[in-house]
Amino acid sequence: SELRGLQSRLTDLREMGTELVAVSVDPVADNKRVADQLGLDFPILADESRSVVTDYGVLHVGGGIGGRDIARPAMFLIDSEGTVTWRHLPENWRVRIRPEKLIAVVRDRG
Repeated sequence: SELRGLQSRLTDLREMGTELVAVSVDPVADNKRVADQLGLDFPILADESRSVVTDYGVLHVGGGIGGRDIARPAMFLIDSEGTVTWRHLPENWRVRIRPEKLIAVVRDRG
């Protein structure tokens, strides 16, 4: 899974001064279950109100199973000032960035 792949590169990201945070529209209990199942060592924000995913333009209304709203699998790099310096915002939710590509982007921007 994408999250497991990111977890495998978490040490690399942290050594470059980057922290990883995931955002999901699912409830806290669902996110905890996923984090436990995948052995994730980074936080998952439960954005049940959809305010964060709406603000960042990643809400995919009706795009989930049974027509549920979901967050598109976007990636953002945000600097210490809170400015978005890079983003990967695919139209197709199946398009996921590979962890190696994210590492390269972070390295290039460092």
